[in-house]
Amino acid sequence: MNDSLWLVVPVAQRAAGDWIDDTLAARAAEKGLTGRLDLAGRFPRRRVEVIRSADPVAQCNALYLRRGWTDGLPIVPPAIARVDDMLRFSARPREAVLGEMEPLAGLATVERVAANAVMAGCRPEYFPVVLSAVEAILAPEFNLRGVQTTDENVTPLLVVCGPIAQRLGVNGGFGALGPGWQANASIGRALRLVMHNLGGGWPAAVSLAGLGQPARYTLCLAENTAQSPWEPLHVELGLKPEDNAVVVQRAESVVNVTGGLEEIASVMGSLASAFSLLHGGRPAVLLAPYVAARLAAAGLGKAEVKRRLHQLGRIPVEQWRRSWLARELIRAERWPDWVKQAAEQGAIPAVESPEDITLVVAGGDLAIAQHAYLPSWGFPSARIVKPIELPADWAAMLAEGTRP
Repeated sequence: MNDSLWLVVPVAQRAAGDWIDDTLAARAAEKGLTGRLDLAGRFPRRRVEVIRSADPVAQCNALYLRRGWTDGLPIVPPAIARVDDMLRFSARPREAVLGEMEPLAGLATVERVAANAVMAGCRPEYFPVVLSAVEAILAPEFNLRGVQTTDENVTPLLVVCGPIAQRLGVNGGFGALGPGWQANASIGRALRLVMHNLGGGWPAAVSLAGLGQPARYTLCLAENTAQSPWEPLHVELGLKPEDNAVVVQRAESVVNVTGGLEEIASVMGSLASAFSLLHGGRPAVLLAPYVAARLAAAGLGKAEVKRRLHQLGRIPVEQWRRSWLARELIRAERWPDWVKQAAEQGAIPAVESPEDITLVVAGGDLAIAQHAYLPSWGFPSARIVKPIELPADWAAMLAEGTRP
């Protein structure tokens, strides 16, 4: 006996009405990917698709994988009821268009963003964060076309800020970048699926990241405000403590660092920061609460910590001149003026200004000094602060509970 699943189609049309999957199917054929994506471009051209099978969930996963609609992991089928649950947490109509998703100019409608959030495993109450993150990467300064098509391994970094982080269980403590946290994993994954299915960022067809990185599945965390001795990130960036926001910027990789400011600076002052030199950029430092507390006890605020990292984290000019970028790819006159001026002094900071460093206190509440450095990529410099819009009856909806 067959069961039925009524699904919201999670891929995008352009403003003219054509589907980006037609372009993607052609690219997949050009690149020899049709052995894996043998159903690329083959789907019902309508808003809703019905799957009838003895196991429709398994059938949906098999179809979506062969059509190129997943990140390789199993997905939650975007059933109409689940998408409707997601949409209850947005004040916007389902047909509202957030923007055109680069590089293939798919229309990011609220409903199709919701379908991808369902696929990622998001709970409905996470949806306002997903919408704000999507709006952030649609901002021109994020340079989504570059992020989607470069041969570098760049990915969005999401920092969820404000009281909503605790309400939703977005982790900023132990294992904040690791497995086990539904909100972190699924919010970041939803953004990747939106980039994939609405913008067309298919690996090896449109996205040419040479190696990729695990953070291209998800890179989302909160700040550990409970253990931070300083003002929260969103307050530093001009919002009120009670405001909710997501801060989005670009991350080329995640580099583990053990030690104090000198050790963090040593990684910053390496060729891991090469693209920050070339393009500007705003790297992130995830600082262990233990070290943050010790620095604060010594009288250092956030601004002073960033000044010290800027002063200590410098690349020796001879190392820069011998680097592949400087030697093989970028002519001397194409480097920014601030890099050339710093080179005359013998060493180049990882970024032009201390204010370009995003400092986030995150990690477990132990006497450990485990940090991460996330060098930036691309231009223009981007640190996008997007307030999170909550429905008027947010508290009542959370109390009521929703479909898990």
